[in-house]
Amino acid sequence: MHLRTATPDDVPALYALWGRAFDAPLMVPVYETDDGRLDRTHVAVDPDDGRVVGSVYWTPRKLGGPDGGILRAGGVANVATAPEARGRGLVRALLARAVEQMERDGADVALLFTGTPDVYRSSGFEAFDVPLRRGAPRPVDEPDPGHDDLDDDGLPTDAAPSDLVGDAPVRTRTDRLPGVPWPAWSVALRWEQLAVLHDAFDTVADGPRPLATRRTAEHWEQRIPLWYSGAEVLTARAADREVVGYLVLEPEPDVLKVRELGVDPASDRAHDVVDALARTTLHRAHLHGAPAVEVRLPAHALTDRFAAAVLDAPVVATDTTGMLRPVRAAADVVAHLRDAAAAGVGFHWPGDYL
Repeated sequence: MHLRTATPDDVPALYALWGRAFDAPLMVPVYETDDGRLDRTHVAVDPDDGRVVGSVYWTPRKLGGPDGGILRAGGVANVATAPEARGRGLVRALLARAVEQMERDGADVALLFTGTPDVYRSSGFEAFDVPLRRGAPRPVDEPDPGHDDLDDDGLPTDAAPSDLVGDAPVRTRTDRLPGVPWPAWSVALRWEQLAVLHDAFDTVADGPRPLATRRTAEHWEQRIPLWYSGAEVLTARAADREVVGYLVLEPEPDVLKVRELGVDPASDRAHDVVDALARTTLHRAHLHGAPAVEVRLPAHALTDRFAAAVLDAPVVATDTTGMLRPVRAAADVVAHLRDAAAAGVGFHWPGDYL
């Protein structure tokens, strides 16, 4: 089997391989946001017919590290092997090539997300645990007094989205619905408004949140709209229409998943923001008929407040899909990151998947 980096001529075969291996409609669009992707895509080519039968891709990221520092990471994705080529160690060999390239590029750690962790343990990856809470939504006895731009079917009304009325100190607004394309951010919702809140919430006592991607303008402009294309984006707004909080909800057939919360913990209205977003979450859960709500958020007094307002008899569970391995960093750096994740302080947002 011939192992090498991908060329433009390999692209049709790569996309065909991924189409066979995954039910993941976002894989190719997310991949195509990376201008240097082919140089970091490693492929296995059948020498008999020249077909691409295996792939490993990685992309550079900056993550919060332990003790308030910043780590350079190689995010591994698009790992695939054709059925007829399995059992030959191709994934392990391609991962070794990718990690060698990461090391030359100065990466400290490698990161991936998977439902099949056993595939990666022999390549030095270890899983990390992220706590989450799941429970039935609390009852809703009355209309949400602070949300005016949805009708009874959960679709935008004829009123302009910015036409907020009422006297609640913080009001919520639905800015995106699932399946509605994001051709661009708009004057009504600029990514910079959310980025300020995201960065404030992703700061812990000694610096950036461990494991969290340090989002760039490119990431906000291109990848966030893709990863959250199946989600509802809600904003909390002050009386002057300033965005003071936001929430990302993803409805699935049996659960409404809380994907992201953004709020400035230092703001004197942080509690009002969280309470308003929690009320709207309950109304969305009941509108969707969701029997359960999943709250996967980093540990914080504000997320505890949100979960207490939303969940009835919550059960604690664990997301074990994330894996790490050292590249140039010492093994204890990965150990500290895994400990931070297990404690709920370290966190990786779904909008930053690879």
